Amino acid sequence: MARVELSGVGGMAGEQLTGASRFATTWPEPPSQVQLNVRSIRAGVEVLEVHGDIDLTEAGAITERTHELLCGPARMVVLDLSGVRFMGSHGLTTVVRAHRTASEQNTELRGVTGVSNRAVIRPVTMTGLDRLIVWFPSVDEATAAEAV
Repeated sequence: MARVELSGVGGMAGEQLTGASRFATTWPEPPSQVQLNVRSIRAGVEVLEVHGDIDLTEAGAITERTHELLCGPARMVVLDLSGVRFMGSHGLTTVVRAHRTASEQNTELRGVTGVSNRAVIRPVTMTGLDRLIVWFPSVDEATAAEAV
């Protein structure tokens, strides 16, 4: 829970505030805006499904889970973003980090945008990430394609 203390609220100009004039409000942490699911397609092929919004608060969990998969025994990891509704700059950074880790680990990384998921397709093409990673419209197509 986040705790915020506010002082000076409701006081008159020049009035000295006492402890009674201060108050604290507690807000619950916002619920996660992303769900992660890992599934194995066949031996050596893992898929990380991401559903929801990828922003600052969610990017760390995605980066961590992608790193674990890329550094594990899998020969290929598919990053399925077809369920993503919003992908900000932190989401794009997550994909770049995944690409770097995949290169270091000699693990193939493929991406899935979804058939017409503008929330992913547009930032991926506008930033050139489509030149770093091979993207597919579906997991079936990503896992059926020959090694790139």
